[in-house]
Amino acid sequence: MSTILSKIIAVSFVMVVIASGTYVLLTTNPSINLISGYPEYDISNFETYDDFNTYLQNNFESYNTNYYSPGSSFITGLRSDALDEGNQDIKATEDYDNYYSDTNIQELGVDEPDIIKTDGKYLYVISNLNLYIIYAYPAENSEIISSITFNESDRPNNLFINDDKLAVITQSYIYRIYDELDEKLMDEEKIWQDTTTTQVFIYDLSDINKPKEIQDIEIEGYYSNSRMIDDYVYIITTQYAYEPLLYIAEDSTYIPKIRVNNNEQKIGLNDIYYINSPDVSKTMTNIVSFNIKEETIDLTAEVYILGTPSTIYVSTENIFITSISNTYDYNTIYDLIIEYVLPYLPDEATNELNTLNSLTIEDYQKITISEWIIQNYVEKMDEKQRQDIARQLIMHFEKTIIHKIYINNGEIKYQSQGSVPGYVRNQFSVSEYNNNLRIATTVNGWMMRPYLTSIESYNNVYILDETLEIIGYIENIAVGEEIYSVRFLEEKCYLVTFKQIDPFFVIDLQDPTNPKILGELKIPGYSTYLHPYDQSNIIGIGQEGNNIKISLFDVEDVFNPKELSTYQVKQKTEEYYWSYSSALYEHKAFLFDRSKNLLIIPISIDYKESAYIFNITNNDISLKGIISHESENDLEDPHEPWESDYLRGDYGYSIKRSLFIENVIYTISDSMIKMNDIDNLNEINKISLI
Repeated sequence: MSTILSKIIAVSFVMVVIASGTYVLLTTNPSINLISGYPEYDISNFETYDDFNTYLQNNFESYNTNYYSPGSSFITGLRSDALDEGNQDIKATEDYDNYYSDTNIQELGVDEPDIIKTDGKYLYVISNLNLYIIYAYPAENSEIISSITFNESDRPNNLFINDDKLAVITQSYIYRIYDELDEKLMDEEKIWQDTTTTQVFIYDLSDINKPKEIQDIEIEGYYSNSRMIDDYVYIITTQYAYEPLLYIAEDSTYIPKIRVNNNEQKIGLNDIYYINSPDVSKTMTNIVSFNIKEETIDLTAEVYILGTPSTIYVSTENIFITSISNTYDYNTIYDLIIEYVLPYLPDEATNELNTLNSLTIEDYQKITISEWIIQNYVEKMDEKQRQDIARQLIMHFEKTIIHKIYINNGEIKYQSQGSVPGYVRNQFSVSEYNNNLRIATTVNGWMMRPYLTSIESYNNVYILDETLEIIGYIENIAVGEEIYSVRFLEEKCYLVTFKQIDPFFVIDLQDPTNPKILGELKIPGYSTYLHPYDQSNIIGIGQEGNNIKISLFDVEDVFNPKELSTYQVKQKTEEYYWSYSSALYEHKAFLFDRSKNLLIIPISIDYKESAYIFNITNNDISLKGIISHESENDLEDPHEPWESDYLRGDYGYSIKRSLFIENVIYTISDSMIKMNDIDNLNEINKISLI
């Protein structure tokens, strides 16, 4: 046995002894195979609820073994924030015949929830624990006509409006104390645990002055996302697969349920699926659908045990759930080392790994020791050789799994799965077009460091067919940078990467089997959100240095894109070091209407965001004016530049959304709704929400 392996085994023994006091940090996410051979994991049902519970328990034990040291008993619930989309939906309703803006959405025909909605006559506004219904137009007569106050434990966070039906989505938290998760814990070491359910309250607005609650739907798990297609609402919630076992009595059997008007409905075994993937961390993803207009709710509910969801994208026919592959399975790593690394190493390395493989120690310890063994030998390689091997391996260590779920009039059905190298940034990195899925990813590269060496990041665009098989791709885009924004528009992809400058790429997807980069523009700064102005121009919002930057790109000549116009919001004084906008990462805060040459974005230089009103044409961006919400503190005692609104308690006056009805701009914060003339920005009216 070699000296190095003897030392490693000795160290591993010490690791076993002190494991109860050691937190093991895992650093890699291996995959299985490259484009030609990513596996498709089987999807199956359970025969009994006991089998289902055994699966959850095994996952719990596996998760603790790989991510926690013995004696570490604090477990947190999954909070999936998929905020992170938009076609501006502009409407003129038959009922009110007013031209108005609606929520900025990604796909036409797929409505997205928000904290603000309008139907052209009324506003529906969530502010803190309250839902306000406001007579909005004409603005001179605007007033609150009804409101609903929710409990502190039922915080409203999103809503849909569909004719005379209103759906409000809330999260309900239940706090419990667990002080005996580990006998070694001191009495004062109380472990607070929390679980949550997502509730949907449906109201009949036939009498707009007196909303009537007609349905109360309660779904297990943390709210993740939702959509409304025609009259059907799809709610997606998530929870760690082991989490339900924490809250049931010993020797009890957990059965997933939904409550409708306090009546429990068990989810049948035929509607509970698990993906037999090697991911250590698995998540229960609950998808529930219902018709918002039906007087008697007929729910469809499916439960999928997947890897941890990262991004959710919804087209008119499918839900796509992406998950980062968290496979940290020693056998998989061992196989990859044998295939890709050992051919370049002496036989002694193979002997040491075989000896390690025979040891009776935990897998996470084998992983660490295998890293030491490989590092000892690859140090003798030149950097180029290590880079070449690392680039072959990285696609197995950084992978996104995609699950395709068919939806139609409330029906929910798992269709297929696929995988691509790298990770997606947000839902705009995914798009379905002509039955093909387009997806943009970044491979970070640093995950090879424990075994070989770091490689520079790079970016890719993949096209998958309806079975999620890769049929075309471009790889190695902007080596050394990462994706900051993506927009797929019909047969084009617009892509922004960043490290020190902002390359703006135009990519042709007309032939899905042979995508091509057509043009590239390098400019300072970066864009985090791209929005179509028309077929020939793209709007970008991002940053240059510490300033918010709005750009207008000309893409008519696809081989030679240009930045036609920019506007930067700079600090007014030396006391403020940067400007910021929630629209950088929340597309619903972005309002654009081409017919009115109108662009509105909330921007702050002092914690509190004001609405910046821009006049935008096909060749120019100019600031028209700024609308702010002022508190009594501002009006009675204007503060010094160094004294922020946040510190003064005026953050509730930060504008979150803007919309228009006819020629009136409505800006909404948690504390106020203000109405201004769209032409001269003169104030027409305002309503206090506190």
